[in-house]
Amino acid sequence: MVRMNRIVQVLLLGGLVVLQGCMFTTLRNELREMKHARVLTGRVLDQVRPEANVVLVLYRQSPDGLKIVNGTLLDSAVGKFVVKVPIGTFYLFAFEDLDNDLAWDGTEPNGYYGMPDAVVVTDSSPATLGGLDIRLNASAPPPGVFPETVSLPVEALGSSIVRAGQIADLDDPIFSLDYGNMGYWRPLTFIREIGFSLFFREPFDPGKIPVLFVHGALGTPHGWKDIVDRLDPDRFQPWFYYYPSGLPLDKNAAALNWMVAELHRELGFRKLHVVAHSMGGLVARDFILKNAYESRLDVVRQFVSISSPWNGHRLTAKGVRRAPAVVPSWYDMVPDSPFIRSLFARHLPEFVTYDLLFSYRGDCRFFLENNDGTVEISSQLDMRAQREARRIYGFDEDHGSILTGAEAIAQIVRLLSAPAGSPH
Repeated sequence: MVRMNRIVQVLLLGGLVVLQGCMFTTLRNELREMKHARVLTGRVLDQVRPEANVVLVLYRQSPDGLKIVNGTLLDSAVGKFVVKVPIGTFYLFAFEDLDNDLAWDGTEPNGYYGMPDAVVVTDSSPATLGGLDIRLNASAPPPGVFPETVSLPVEALGSSIVRAGQIADLDDPIFSLDYGNMGYWRPLTFIREIGFSLFFREPFDPGKIPVLFVHGALGTPHGWKDIVDRLDPDRFQPWFYYYPSGLPLDKNAAALNWMVAELHRELGFRKLHVVAHSMGGLVARDFILKNAYESRLDVVRQFVSISSPWNGHRLTAKGVRRAPAVVPSWYDMVPDSPFIRSLFARHLPEFVTYDLLFSYRGDCRFFLENNDGTVEISSQLDMRAQREARRIYGFDEDHGSILTGAEAIAQIVRLLSAPAGSPH
């Protein structure tokens, strides 16, 4: 799965950050575009047939009238849209696609934002423009505003950048390492193609406890396969957070918290276990804090972190100082960064049982102290994390092999299977 030693190998050479110039050029261009992009959010309400697809059509005002930017197929489990837009003036129209032909025939339930109202996006607009709710009904829109019919070719159909509850197989090509690399080095492209996603492996079952797996830098859900195959399928249902690991970690955690809160509202699950590897442990802890203290939920009952760099990675500090373009998550991974300090400014909630696993097989001496081949052991065993752990388990594995090692997998399964609060 996540092999962060690849980062170590490419970050420094003779104390200087060196990578293919085109990689940093692409990153710089994406970061520039992200700086000027804005996000529109809202909910599509009053769906007539909940099982039917809902299509959001985004129009942009042009000198020649309204032009379709794209169509977004919404996640029926959530009903909320999150779409990225450039500077401009936009109108939002949605319809219930009862016959699944990606076309509105003028009779299917439909709706639009406002009367309809223009959504004006400027350089001074906030990063997120929310509350753009759309109510569906049988009435046609006002004449002369939107076309009498809408037909979208498949190639024009985009997707919401936040998707929750879709079922996927871990062998799906979107979980390849190429996509993991994309999420790190080309996060904007990843958002366009994948978005922030919380995948299920099977339909939701209220009789099973969800186990949420959070990968690390350069990772994908495929890396959890060996562990997931050992879970009791009668007790647990695996969920997988898939996110652009190059983005700021608090943004990744916020997206995860929103999805979990929405799924909780829709599905009503009472317990959620969280297992996270490497940098994903930092994302997961931030999510747990947001979920408890901001969303006021008490569903996360168990947290298992695996080889997480609780005080960041020293090489990212050199990358921040010397790289021609900086991966946004590097700022958060600088030891004792403001983000890392924020992780420990609040304790984990009392209802969360936390266990810390670390790996110690490795000898990467390239500017690192004792390590597992990628992350220094002192960072994995940062005292702030140790103080909150119920138990601490060390394994003779490197940073990646801990996800496939028999002893580590067996211990993870035992932790998840035993009642919270019991000794292991």
